[in-house]
Amino acid sequence: MRAPTQVSRRACPFPPFALSFLLALLLGGSATAATLPCPATTTLDVLLAFNSPGNGCFSQDVLFYGFQYAPAGNATPASGVAASLVFQSGDVAIHGWNFSDSWSQSGATLASFTLGYSIEMCPSGQPCFGNVVPGTVLTAADAVYAPVSVFPPGQAVVDWSNGATVTLTSGSPGPLPGNGNIGLGAGTIGPVTVTETFSGSGAITQTSLRFYTNTPPVPEPATLTLVTAGLACAAAWGRRREAVALRSRPR
Repeated sequence: MRAPTQVSRRACPFPPFALSFLLALLLGGSATAATLPCPATTTLDVLLAFNSPGNGCFSQDVLFYGFQYAPAGNATPASGVAASLVFQSGDVAIHGWNFSDSWSQSGATLASFTLGYSIEMCPSGQPCFGNVVPGTVLTAADAVYAPVSVFPPGQAVVDWSNGATVTLTSGSPGPLPGNGNIGLGAGTIGPVTVTETFSGSGAITQTSLRFYTNTPPVPEPATLTLVTAGLACAAAWGRRREAVALRSRPR
């Protein structure tokens, strides 16, 4: 019987655990059990459970967490506010959340609220589960709300944790800023927290808080070569272990 092919350590000096780490670093980061896929449609009370980076939800290569909602007056509780995930692919991808309800004045009682969330990219090697794409960064953000035309709606002030702020009114319900530029510059992986505070008479039916990301470039040829070599090396180690096992069997 033909002897099994032997693999030299010199040809493949890396042990399997090192290869696994290398490939994970190149191809997608690590996973945490508490991080779950974001629901496409849900209610705001469900999102409030995603309260930390280690207990967040992911969409593509974006991590959401730190959801907050503080209703006042006759505003609907979190369980009555519909929430839908915003995702649009393309050269510039759009990520975020749309919140829907009827926040309206009832007599002398006003409906006001504060809501928001934090967003962070999932860079390679960080504890984020999902479709991790190294090189993706946040490039811009905007906010929009839908006022009810028969009532003069109150204003909504939107603040981002990098210091940017805009005010949504019936005359300018958004998206604001018009070009999405909130001073992120060349881009950041975050985290960035966005907070919207609605107050005053009138009503709105929905509001969206959105972020834009670049589309990561194709990996450089050197990176692709390293990944290919790592896969081939892992296969070689597997064949070597099989060969050693065959030689050690009793005859």
